[in-house]
Amino acid sequence: MRTDILENANTYTLSDFQKLKLAESYKKLYSDTIFENAQRKQEKFDKRIYNLSLKSLFENFFTVWTQIINEITSLIYDNDNNKSWNNYIRIFTKNERIIYVGIMFVFVGLIMYFIFLTR
Repeated sequence: MRTDILENANTYTLSDFQKLKLAESYKKLYSDTIFENAQRKQEKFDKRIYNLSLKSLFENFFTVWTQIINEITSLIYDNDNNKSWNNYIRIFTKNERIIYVGIMFVFVGLIMYFIFLTR
């Protein structure tokens, strides 16, 4: 005797199969997301200023100041009338640039201190 396939409790219907695949994809996405978040957290921790070597600190310093100068010149020569102080301040404080701007102020302060000391 042949029973109908749809009456058998061990077979999946289309909606059950879709639910199973959806649950598997959510599980994979969740595990990938946790892995990616942990990896990004570690990368952010490694990029902290006190975790950087002097070589990478100097490389980042010159890269950031090159970007700042490029953005300031493009803002100056741009024909828009949107040249307010806020835009200049945004250029200096974008992302992690504030650290390197502070390093530049310390460097300029030391140079001026030695100049005034030798007078």
